[in-house]
Amino acid sequence: MPTLLEHLAARLAYWHARGTYARFQRALRDVETAQRHVLRRVLRVVADGEYGRRLGLGRVRTPAELRQAAPLSTYEDYRPLIDRVADGDRGALFSPGQRVLMFATSSGTTAEPKRIPVTPAFVADYRRGWNTFGLKMLTDHPRAILRPILQCSGRHDAARTSAGIPCGAITGLLAHTQKGIVRRFYVAPPELTRVEPPAARYYSLMRLAIERDVAFAVTANPATLIQLARTANDESETLIRDVRDGTLASHMVPDAGLRRTLAARLRPNPERAAELERLRRGTGRLAPRDYWGLEFLACWTGGSLGHYLPLVAEWWGSVPVRDIGLLASEGRVSIPLEDGTPVGVLDVTSCVFEFIPAEQADAASPTCVGPAALVPGHDYVVVLSNTTGLVRYRLDDVVRVHGRLEQAPLIEFLYRAGLVASVAGEKLTENQVVAAVTQACRELGVNEADFLLFPRWADPPFYVLLCPASLEAVHAPVIDAALSQHNEEYASRRKSLRLGQLQVEHVSASAFAALDRRLAAGRRSTPEQYKRRCLLVTPEEADRLLSPQSDSAAV
Repeated sequence: MPTLLEHLAARLAYWHARGTYARFQRALRDVETAQRHVLRRVLRVVADGEYGRRLGLGRVRTPAELRQAAPLSTYEDYRPLIDRVADGDRGALFSPGQRVLMFATSSGTTAEPKRIPVTPAFVADYRRGWNTFGLKMLTDHPRAILRPILQCSGRHDAARTSAGIPCGAITGLLAHTQKGIVRRFYVAPPELTRVEPPAARYYSLMRLAIERDVAFAVTANPATLIQLARTANDESETLIRDVRDGTLASHMVPDAGLRRTLAARLRPNPERAAELERLRRGTGRLAPRDYWGLEFLACWTGGSLGHYLPLVAEWWGSVPVRDIGLLASEGRVSIPLEDGTPVGVLDVTSCVFEFIPAEQADAASPTCVGPAALVPGHDYVVVLSNTTGLVRYRLDDVVRVHGRLEQAPLIEFLYRAGLVASVAGEKLTENQVVAAVTQACRELGVNEADFLLFPRWADPPFYVLLCPASLEAVHAPVIDAALSQHNEEYASRRKSLRLGQLQVEHVSASAFAALDRRLAAGRRSTPEQYKRRCLLVTPEEADRLLSPQSDSAAV
């Protein structure tokens, strides 16, 4: 049961969150004013840096003036500036006095990952978005208040730049800097992020949680929920013994010091161990739906990730699921306010937003419009400016507009613009695929030929490389390793078992020719304009192209 001090802390946190949510509601009623406020915060961070002075951002007063002053940019445009910041030259991008707490890492369009600068202002914006999300979520599920929370976070200091600046997951920084009294409601201490490999971290998290009255679980990727549940079940013998003895298995966490830190609050609990054993005997497995009285779950449900939800329900039960919103390393875009839908309201307090009509995504000089001009039923590419130092940055997430809440648009994430496959959050680009296959063929001493990569749904999902029978020497582990080298998110999801190992399938030359014809027809372009694709982005697209009626059967 929560102590009196915990009750008081929770009450203070609740009133703080209520104030944050009330301000957010006012912002929804006056989006233009809210966006001007965000712009002022952005300019304080970047206007007097080298890049800001070059563009004359000190003279900008409105979002419209920002569009005139700064060009649309991608991460590759920013990479030289961010690399200088990473080497200690903060003035390349930031105004004097600005600090960089860490870099949030994410996959880029090349083998080099993206490093997003995290400033104190950005941390405040990020926390405010989570507080807004959390207050509405707990208001809708009041029985979860004052009960333990299971949250899966990454490590914020997995690596460091040449100047010693941490690189990793911003969720880890938030956990690391959380106020101690609030942290007591989270079952995982910040030190948990240091446990490797992922299977051991999943086990440790479930070990720390299984004796608590967990009300809900929060994690970005629903595949993580499946892995957490499956790990606890697969290791149920060890788990039940640990609960009975008040221990944390040494073979799971060999580091004695880290193990002592994580196990500091554990005590022998033979009653809970006996209860878990009865559940396992009665149902044939150990599942969160049986040992916790869950109120809801929070994870991504949009795009291709909705595919995981039936399996999540098998393990966690038929509880409500609240999408956490369109949330990237670069910032928060939307805040869902209801269960069972990926649609959320644009977070007009986090970034200055612009949108490119989806049909102009590849245009040299696309039209950009503000939130007020969005048309329900239409799709747009997101452009943002915020306190990371990114100005008019193409996030390249495509969203669909579903109406409005007050003056703010309601949006749903659809997919990443361009040829990007992401069945487990890996965001695999065609450039990365081409580079990986080229590298693998070079290592194998074979001549590169036609190939096509596509994802398949399974448990877990995996990728298939389709190539001619003449490339018999191409081996799956070599391609798999090359993809991991060129995309760290792919490597992470392979390591954490959210993606299965790639498989190679060989087809005849005639089958490939027929496949090319179908791909060309789908592009609706002339033969001269057609560029043969090397990546299909969804399993459904692959199913259509490789149906049994086609002549692309494997040989």
